[in-house]
Amino acid sequence: MTYAGQLQESYPELAPRVEDLFLLEGHQIARLPDRAPRRELAVVLHAHPRLFRFFVVRHQPSEAFLSALMADHEPGIRRDVAECELALLWEIGDWIVYQRLPGLYDERANFEPGLTAIVDVAPVMGKVVIDAGAGTGQVAFAAAPVAKQVFAVEPVSALRSFIRDKAKLQGLDNVFVMDGFLHDMPIPRGAGEVLLTRQAIGWDLDAELDEVERVLGPGGIALHLTGMPHPVGPEDSFHSTLVARGYQVGSYREGGILKRRYWRQF
Repeated sequence: MTYAGQLQESYPELAPRVEDLFLLEGHQIARLPDRAPRRELAVVLHAHPRLFRFFVVRHQPSEAFLSALMADHEPGIRRDVAECELALLWEIGDWIVYQRLPGLYDERANFEPGLTAIVDVAPVMGKVVIDAGAGTGQVAFAAAPVAKQVFAVEPVSALRSFIRDKAKLQGLDNVFVMDGFLHDMPIPRGAGEVLLTRQAIGWDLDAELDEVERVLGPGGIALHLTGMPHPVGPEDSFHSTLVARGYQVGSYREGGILKRRYWRQF
């Protein structure tokens, strides 16, 4: 099943529409060349010139790519436009879910293992913990009751708001939400003691691992819960990079399936 098909199956109530594309943030627009089907994106931009202007205003460097894409593809007829709209919307449907339905995303991305997947290799009690690529903060909320402080780093504004609201509702005053990326965290060098990720690493792996090393002090521990199946398959460059950078590999169980986790002490 395609990723778009998985999203349709997981979020049948989403019913995405073109207007949802105006919810995209600059860092998401920057990733359109990697995420969006090109012909479908071009047809949608031809049909909705305001969307082209919006994308360029939100992320000016995207103008050259978007202009070239439109030059390479003709406008579509009315029926074709509708099909291209749906194909594009579902291919990046996760971004729309983050903006419109963060509570539903939180519910369906339930962090079933909780601290059991973490504490045997990365004790968090009394520690300064960084949840990088926090999403709706499920790892942060698992650690917060026992951690000294938790910094939830997340680039999507709607998800940051969700974490803040949930922390307030739960009466947690040690959860601090920050705008940032795994490869660029607004955290001083050596400030963290434990850094955790859950299905958030691998977009720019070397840069991300460099940043993890920067924000962790001596003795700090990084743990990445990847969501990838265990054991490791052949010719896995993600695995090879982590092992070459000094990480150990093991497993945790989620949804009845063994998944990979990597950890390293600095």
